[in-house]
Amino acid sequence: MVSKVSYRMHRILWFKIGGRRMHLLKLAGSFFVLASVLKVAEAAYNIFLVVDKINMARMRPDLIGQLFGWAMGSPYSFSGEDMLGVLLGPVASFLFWLGMAVVALMVYQSGKVVFPIEEYETKVADHHRALIEKAVRGSKRR
Repeated sequence: MVSKVSYRMHRILWFKIGGRRMHLLKLAGSFFVLASVLKVAEAAYNIFLVVDKINMARMRPDLIGQLFGWAMGSPYSFSGEDMLGVLLGPVASFLFWLGMAVVALMVYQSGKVVFPIEEYETKVADHHRALIEKAVRGSKRR
């Protein structure tokens, strides 16, 4: 009895520009890596901007409305909850783009697109397997 073998077909997609062949996944991956690294840098910069705004708001509470666009009463002090709330957005954006950079790097590093192909048992396939098995047994006897 012959065991069922699962076959996988690997394809490398090529893109031809000006007579040069380029690996399509690597080309797309390189653009994704570049864009996501730029967005990570932008998100990190936004975190530093918000921290500077928080420091300014703690020193001069009268500027809170201008710094954050909040309409509050003037005798307001900037609390720890406010700091956390203001930092949540930039930190979440930073983590999101960092995750996207990792995914983009995985796309760039992958060299193949895997298309799983399932083998269906048919009479013709069984016949060919039997012939191959017979030929292998015959060559081992010699």
